[in-house]
Amino acid sequence: MKSLSSGFCATVFFTLLSAPLQAANLIDIFNQAIDNDPVILAARAQQQADSEIVPQSRATLLPNISLTANTRTTDRETSGGTSSIDERFNSNGYGAQLTQPLFRADRWFTLNAAKASRKQASALYQNAQQELILRVATAYFNVLRAEDNLTAAVARETAFSQQLEQANERFKVGLIAATDVYEAQAGFDLAKVERISSLEARHNSVATLQSLTNQQYQSVDQLDKNMPITGPSPGPLADWVELALANNPQLLASKHQLDSAKQVIRAEKSGHLPTLDAKASYSHSEEGGTSFLGNESDTQVFALEFTLPLFEGGSRNSKVREARYRHEKARQDYENTYRQTREQIQTQHRTVTTDVLRVQARQAALKSSESALEATEGGYQVGTRNIVDVLQAQNNSFNARRDYSNAIYDYLINLLTLKRIAGNLSENDLSAINKWLTTSVTTDNS
Repeated sequence: MKSLSSGFCATVFFTLLSAPLQAANLIDIFNQAIDNDPVILAARAQQQADSEIVPQSRATLLPNISLTANTRTTDRETSGGTSSIDERFNSNGYGAQLTQPLFRADRWFTLNAAKASRKQASALYQNAQQELILRVATAYFNVLRAEDNLTAAVARETAFSQQLEQANERFKVGLIAATDVYEAQAGFDLAKVERISSLEARHNSVATLQSLTNQQYQSVDQLDKNMPITGPSPGPLADWVELALANNPQLLASKHQLDSAKQVIRAEKSGHLPTLDAKASYSHSEEGGTSFLGNESDTQVFALEFTLPLFEGGSRNSKVREARYRHEKARQDYENTYRQTREQIQTQHRTVTTDVLRVQARQAALKSSESALEATEGGYQVGTRNIVDVLQAQNNSFNARRDYSNAIYDYLINLLTLKRIAGNLSENDLSAINKWLTTSVTTDNS
């Protein structure tokens, strides 16, 4: 049993020594995610594509110029009585036409709808950017969380192995009963299972982090647990609600979608109105053949074209109804997003406020469990406590340290989530946390 524990500890020791000197911190990984994360890259392309609807809609209000050209050869045979005439002639021509819409109400409203859609696309991309910040931070802290859990699991297994060795030695000299040895063995076996599970969890957390950047990391910087744990700023919940309702990207996107739907209704209704276009054209043609002299002609036309739609088979009325239904859907979607945003910011504000108290309580529990462990181990040495008491005290101490670390990571993730819901999450928030990252920990999966 002693050789097994020593061998495992040596493996961990040499694995830590094999880690390279270079370490990635939170900002490093975020910058790499910006350039490599497929989700944000897809969102960026989507935003750029959606923005092109504005110049496309504006183009329908600008002059339209076209050029035409043609050439043609004709063979013709004419029969009359006892004679026939064969002739061949060529015709060529070219021309140009300019059309300038003068009154197209539907196209103006369509342009307004496109501008609102572009704002919606911008808000959705902003939401994707803030989601990336949160995803990177969550993945990073989950790596640190998994590393802390693994460290605690290794320490637990080592401690329980030592307790098992002591129990065996005491049993041999008749100081304790066999049941104490069984208890120590059971504790060691459970600690070994937890260490294996913790190692798998660390592998998975590192894989998630690497999938954001498509990069391999041997080590990441650790968090200084002495960083300040403070409540949301500004403090009052009402301020956060106001901030979220004014800046939440998803809510803004829903609002712009509603504005676009209003303009689409106006555009479809305008399909009943007359249109007026100014047109100017020039054409030149040449024609010549074997039986007649060639001729040329030049034609210039300036015109105003007025069109009044009278009946289109009912399609126009149907399009207006469709636009109204889509506007109603957009209105309900906005209302739903509004309510969800309000609920989420209230819930998240309470969560962060509670996290501050939870971290403080976990810190106090850690100190108490360490003191209790020290007292129990002292009692075991003088015979007032048994092995079960020691194992339980060690469990409590390891669990308290794990829970304290998890509480800090939960606090940071929930604080960033609160800012994302409020719509003011930025890289500066990561930079503020990055200042509290110190020594690196290995993420080597070997």
